[in-house]
Amino acid sequence: MNIPNLQQGVAVVLVFALAAGASCKRQDRTAAGDDSRQERSAAPEATTPYYQGLIDEYRSILAEDPHNLAAVIALGNAYYDAHQWKGAIHYYEQALTIDPHSADVMTDMGTSYRSLGMIDKAIETYERAVSIEPGHQNALFNLGVVYGQDKKDYRKAIAAWDQLLHIAPKHPQADTIKSSLHAYRQALRKQSP
Repeated sequence: MNIPNLQQGVAVVLVFALAAGASCKRQDRTAAGDDSRQERSAAPEATTPYYQGLIDEYRSILAEDPHNLAAVIALGNAYYDAHQWKGAIHYYEQALTIDPHSADVMTDMGTSYRSLGMIDKAIETYERAVSIEPGHQNALFNLGVVYGQDKKDYRKAIAAWDQLLHIAPKHPQADTIKSSLHAYRQALRKQSP
């Protein structure tokens, strides 16, 4: 394959990867995957025409129908995917005024808070999601991440992840969770007199 054809092939693969990434399920979003901890409005993802096109499209829908829950959530998700955390939080808050019981929206909002370094607000938001939907796997996973990695509160991380593994023993991150649980339990044993 010559260089121009190789470049075209790479471009086609990138287009498909972007499309696939944008259509990922909300359950696949985790705090561990969004570790930037700051607003990245100048990030390459944020300036790509793809995300800006989505943002513009959802904004025009909301201009005509400001209470369109699907469009509000989609706009929050577009900001989230572009790593524009403050924009994501704004629209997730708006979505929660329309539907205050969406654990998925709360979980994504919690991850947005964590990405801004607002750890306590992230925990509060994840716990709110779990109070609405006790078996919400992504909220439980994220609670374990934030308690274990950010707060070093291993007891609470263990509690969240034990609950998650009880609900979903074959969770996609089960091996990683079990390994972390083992390490957290060892750390707690060393702390005990």
